[in-house]
Amino acid sequence: MTKEQFLFQLEQKLLDIPEDERAEAMEYYRDYFNDAGSENEEQVIVELGSPDKVAASIKEGLRGGREDGSTVGQPPQARGTAGSYSEANQGRKQTDARSKWILIILVAVFTFPVWIGAVGALFGVLVAVVATVFGLLIAAVALAAAGLVAGVVCFIVGIVRFFTGGFVTGLMTVSVGLLLFAMGCLCTAALIFVVGQVFPWMIRGLSNLLHNGLRKRKKVKMNE
Repeated sequence: MTKEQFLFQLEQKLLDIPEDERAEAMEYYRDYFNDAGSENEEQVIVELGSPDKVAASIKEGLRGGREDGSTVGQPPQARGTAGSYSEANQGRKQTDARSKWILIILVAVFTFPVWIGAVGALFGVLVAVVATVFGLLIAAVALAAAGLVAGVVCFIVGIVRFFTGGFVTGLMTVSVGLLLFAMGCLCTAALIFVVGQVFPWMIRGLSNLLHNGLRKRKKVKMNE
């Protein structure tokens, strides 16, 4: 006989008692089986006896009352057993949790050279990326400044030559100055965009990544 068959037959045997008492008794026995665990179903059924026996015990409690203060849903043969199953299940869960942590610690110790190397390599890559980004940023600042300054200087020199008789040379110098100034303006605009948009986006992405990682760790701890 399975748990579901036992509960079904028991409920059928209790159809002649008040509905609230029947619901209380059925709730007790469902919890009783759940506390015992699926691996102990057969043992629980043997200890409780047949559904007829359990139903008779419940009805006897309804008729005569319980002098020992037990609830209607608890026949004498069941008292004290559910608690022991609950304690056993709790102890087993605690043992499993300790075993899991011990296994994690052992794996961490034996794989120390591997993961410390991986962490070092990741850190090196991160430092290299940051250094490259800042290097490019400094180079872009220098290029923008050089373009603006050189453009202004060439423009002024070209104007001077233009009015001192070197028309062609002055025109070419002015053109080069305008080109350099335009390049400096483009570099400046790109720097403003990177500093104002790209950097905050990267910082937000890194912050969200760290936040999600910490939140997942908290959920795992809560579930344990």
